[in-house]
Amino acid sequence: MQCFSKYFFILLSVAVSSIAIADELKITSDPTDATVIIRDFGGTLSNKIGKTSYAGNIQELAGSYSKTGFFIVVIQKEGYIPQSIVLSDMLKSDLNLNFNLEPIQEFSKYKEVDKSINELFEAQRLIRASQYDDAIEKLKLLENSEKNLSIIPELIASTYYLKKDMTNALTWYKKAYRVNPENKDAFMMKSYLEKSLGTDDGKNK
Repeated sequence: MQCFSKYFFILLSVAVSSIAIADELKITSDPTDATVIIRDFGGTLSNKIGKTSYAGNIQELAGSYSKTGFFIVVIQKEGYIPQSIVLSDMLKSDLNLNFNLEPIQEFSKYKEVDKSINELFEAQRLIRASQYDDAIEKLKLLENSEKNLSIIPELIASTYYLKKDMTNALTWYKKAYRVNPENKDAFMMKSYLEKSLGTDDGKNK
């Protein structure tokens, strides 16, 4: 999705005479290590000038990066909505800015999915190494946060099956099938274990 910067405008005129003469600019952000970019007010020039936390001089920034005395400070970090502020060389006050960057929802979800996939790979590694109890523990923790993925209870069931714990295997194959009735492997193993254990009543459970 396309993300639009939030603009906060500080347009101070010469008529503001009660402000002390100073022009230090300090920029912080949460999260830290965001990129600080200066753009001229016309938007034709763009320069990266550092990372947060950043300290500079408003007059020097205006002189270096602005033809009109106005310039735009952009704070951006991958995965977060960028924020911007317009400043002017007419500003004669120390200015401390803190930006609370909001995560892009899609990016956050992608990171969650990526983490879950890595956890699944690690669980599969533990299963291949015959570390069944560790694999089951990891998968059950993952299942608590990813309740809509039938592959997780299916893997738990398969691990119990490898441990020759057929009762728990059947319980988790049933759960995998309930989560996703189109999971054919879970259905086949559920049906097989029901017959093997004598619990098949002829109905899909």
